[in-house]
Amino acid sequence: MLKKILWKSVVIAGVVAALLLSYNNKTFSQGAEEPAAKEENIPTKEPLIIKYLHLDANSADKAFEQAAPLNIKLQKQDKAFPQGGGSIKAIKIRGFHNGETIFFKLTWDDAVKNERVIKHEQFRDAVAMMFPLDLVTISPKTPFSPRMGDRGRPVNLWHWKADWEKELHLAGRFEHVEAEYINMFDDFHDNPNAVPVQNDLYSSTQFISGGRAAGTLLAKPDRGRSVEDLNAIGFGTLTSQTHQDVKGKGNWAAGKWNVVIYRPLTTPDKNDVQFVPGMRTFFNVAVWNGAQGDTNGQKSISIRWHPLTLERVKYQQQ
Repeated sequence: MLKKILWKSVVIAGVVAALLLSYNNKTFSQGAEEPAAKEENIPTKEPLIIKYLHLDANSADKAFEQAAPLNIKLQKQDKAFPQGGGSIKAIKIRGFHNGETIFFKLTWDDAVKNERVIKHEQFRDAVAMMFPLDLVTISPKTPFSPRMGDRGRPVNLWHWKADWEKELHLAGRFEHVEAEYINMFDDFHDNPNAVPVQNDLYSSTQFISGGRAAGTLLAKPDRGRSVEDLNAIGFGTLTSQTHQDVKGKGNWAAGKWNVVIYRPLTTPDKNDVQFVPGMRTFFNVAVWNGAQGDTNGQKSISIRWHPLTLERVKYQQQ
């Protein structure tokens, strides 16, 4: 009798384990990454024309008025963990180049300006553009993920962040924790009898900010830019570049962000996308809404690549 009971227990335990394994595998596959839909490998038809204009950065506003906009619909990120976003429904993009520098202007509606990320529950507004690192063909027969690139098919991303933009205009080029926690204090600075070595230690970069001590771009004060230059070859592979080449400028007013991102057409960095007047390539875009808790993979995205064409330089007769 005891053997029968033990045998039944083993069988039941095996069935339960199999069911749990099946459930966990299904849950993991849904939460990690799902197969791409066929339409994701069919680029949209309407291109973004990067107009050639013999103007510099000081005349960017005037130049963008002469460039036709491309309106792109956005949706929530629904493939990889953490899924979510979708609060930003559309974005408008214009572009021009002057033979030396390429400029993009990105405009979208956002009712709340989010430019501080000191508290753990605070999230920034942000926008990113993504380009294939190489010249590619994209079709169902030659798939190329419009989300974060693929293994062996890298992408270059330009990520503008509202908090980085704000810090460009602050004393010291970074925002102090005291700006959020006005009445904060610490045991050393507020103690008139503190041992001097404790004061020195507490004030040292190595003690209070390991990231800054290591030169990490995210922790570095006075970065001198509001855009991060990155690469990726799929979900979970986003990597900041050692050499940063992209700059930007953002402005929020009347419930709308206007962000300009720019970079020289070509750079000596092998990890940068290179632009040549007359060329055709693709791009994609994503937007983060801080008021909705967007961060990392939780964002509003376009699920298809968009063609991009640079007008040739028009040389004027002397």
